[in-house]
Amino acid sequence: MESLTQAFGQATFPSPLKVSFQTENFIEDGKDRVLVDISLEGLLKASRPNSGHILFQPSTFELAGPREKIFWNPDSLKVAIVTCGGLAPGLNNVVQNLVTFLSDRYRVKHIYGVPYGYQGFTHDPLTKRFAFGWRRLDSLSVQNIDFEGGSVLGTGRGHSNPISIVDALMLRDINILFTIGGDGTLAGANAIHQEIKRRKVPISLIGIPKTIDNDVLWVSKTFGFESAVGKAVEALRCAQTEARSAYHGIGLVKIMGRNSGSLTATAAVAMNDIDFVLVPEVPLRLEGQNGLLNAIVRKVLDKGYITIAVAEGAGQDLFPPSEIEKDASGNEKLKDIGKYLQKLITDEFKARNIETTLKYIDPSYMLRSQTTSADDSVFCAKLGQNAVHAAMAGKTGCMIGYAHERFTHVPLSAVSMGKKRLDVNEPLWLSVLAATGQPSYWG
Repeated sequence: MESLTQAFGQATFPSPLKVSFQTENFIEDGKDRVLVDISLEGLLKASRPNSGHILFQPSTFELAGPREKIFWNPDSLKVAIVTCGGLAPGLNNVVQNLVTFLSDRYRVKHIYGVPYGYQGFTHDPLTKRFAFGWRRLDSLSVQNIDFEGGSVLGTGRGHSNPISIVDALMLRDINILFTIGGDGTLAGANAIHQEIKRRKVPISLIGIPKTIDNDVLWVSKTFGFESAVGKAVEALRCAQTEARSAYHGIGLVKIMGRNSGSLTATAAVAMNDIDFVLVPEVPLRLEGQNGLLNAIVRKVLDKGYITIAVAEGAGQDLFPPSEIEKDASGNEKLKDIGKYLQKLITDEFKARNIETTLKYIDPSYMLRSQTTSADDSVFCAKLGQNAVHAAMAGKTGCMIGYAHERFTHVPLSAVSMGKKRLDVNEPLWLSVLAATGQPSYWG
């Protein structure tokens, strides 16, 4: 895959960063690129013989960072920022860094915060009145918002009508839109970008990936993930304390992760004393000699207590298809696998006439509504700064990716290729299996 990052045209304005007190290492388009796959196997697959020589055509993405020339004139520029989807630690940090970098380093004077996700673009086309007031932002207005969880702009799901949103952007004379959100938000951003292209209007659109599930393609980690892992470990420790303090105690913790078990697996490895880790990537089989329920009973009798970490998206195939519902963004509403397992495990011990005490903990919203760790704060700052660099250079229709310790420009069309899932053959899951001793599959 060759990243074809789109731009509006020739960047002609000298970057304000060139005359700043800090020397910038400017990135040169066409030369500075990042390999998608850095393994030898990947390079060999990308090689092919040609007239006795070996030509390498590996997949690459454009390297993010400041450009020596920018496309937009900061004096007349108008920028909008929107946060969408569920909460994640670091939303305010990203907003803060976008605003301060635009204002202080690029000298942009007109910056607006769009409230409540894509719903904030809702307006009456006849009266041109917006349903929600946009918030004027500058360096002073975003001071200390990184001390707070959530999003100062508010967030929301759905309402991603690209035609109406582009109408709103044109009505407000917006030149750059930053969209911060997960795969649904980025899919919506791509639809908005396509509508902008269809109309041939000069509006840059830059996406910033956000999800504590860490399931966005082309991003090795998303902001808020590390902070969420820390809070998940706290919940697991509490559950283990409860289990260890009871006769035949069981601690069961449900952790966020709709399609990916990355958060659950990482927290379990960090805890390093979890007995069962259940993720969406490994199908659950409950009954039978080699099923989960029998394994739980044997482990409790052998060890005296156990702790179970289950991702919210695990075992969804155990529920009847007729019960499936969808939210405003079109995502399937997950059934509560935690409560389902709580009942099944309790019933299994009763059927065997074995005394047990099970404590169920669901810290889901605590994981997403907290403030960031120090490392996450640094990561958010770099994401925000690279997003601003991309937008000011006239880049559009791309997301700020992160791989091999480098920030990249990833076309939004590539993001919509699918979701990143936990690879059960990679070191993280193998570490889980080594730490827990559980089988690689159930049944």
